[in-house]
Amino acid sequence: MSASSPVDLHLHSTASDGMLDPAALVAHVAACGVKLMALTDHDTVAGVAAAADAARAHGIGFVAGVELSAAWRGRTIHVLGLALDPANPTLTLALERQQALRNERAERIAARLDAAGAPGTAALATIRAAGSLPTRTHFARELVAAGAAADVAAAFKRWLGSGRPGNVASEWPELTEATGWILAAGGKAAIAHPMRYALSAGARREMCTEFAAAGGHGVEVSTGGGGVHDREQAISLAVRCRLEGSVGSDFHDPSVPWNPPGRLAKLPDSIRPIWSDFQPA
Repeated sequence: MSASSPVDLHLHSTASDGMLDPAALVAHVAACGVKLMALTDHDTVAGVAAAADAARAHGIGFVAGVELSAAWRGRTIHVLGLALDPANPTLTLALERQQALRNERAERIAARLDAAGAPGTAALATIRAAGSLPTRTHFARELVAAGAAADVAAAFKRWLGSGRPGNVASEWPELTEATGWILAAGGKAAIAHPMRYALSAGARREMCTEFAAAGGHGVEVSTGGGGVHDREQAISLAVRCRLEGSVGSDFHDPSVPWNPPGRLAKLPDSIRPIWSDFQPA
């Protein structure tokens, strides 16, 4: 599939913090004109089978994916695993570990919110009743529903962001270790939204150089919410670090207008698409 094809390799369902269940997500993505998609929920592949079935029904290409939380020099970094085997034993054990970390962090977030006067325990109970792996975005939505914040952005600013009462760090695996899990599952690894991390340009290059040395394949060049300058910097990063390019909206919610699936800038000819050798289901 060429770089000019409608591709979206960064999408979320209700298996993590998306608003649409896997089948509904695929229907939405297909209606947006996407021809190749990946489901990349946070630290889980629970929605992959249903999404794959729906993609076949809609006649669009699908590859199994995941978005892993990792750490580099003390900062949380997200790495996408694309076209991987979701049943791989190494990946299965790794995701069990990731999910335990998420659940432990959720308990601590809930307790801290309770102590600060926000309904943390009640929020967590609702999140778990829905069957989703808890994320901070889930807590933000529940705080809005409870009247503790005007919107999700306000919830992060008041309760969940850096230095706020509900902010809890997690001991995520090192980026190189998380990359190894993706490789073990036969997938390709790509750094998600590289310009969102609070890193200098030099540190960003060092991160991607280490990532490539560990077997990482690519970097997300076009992503939802990124401006022209971000894309130009990501292109430069991919070229300098000799990484392939990925494109993905980071789509979560159909009510958010600024990052619909498939409306992403094409990769320049100078960058090899990470999906060039994918074999979609």
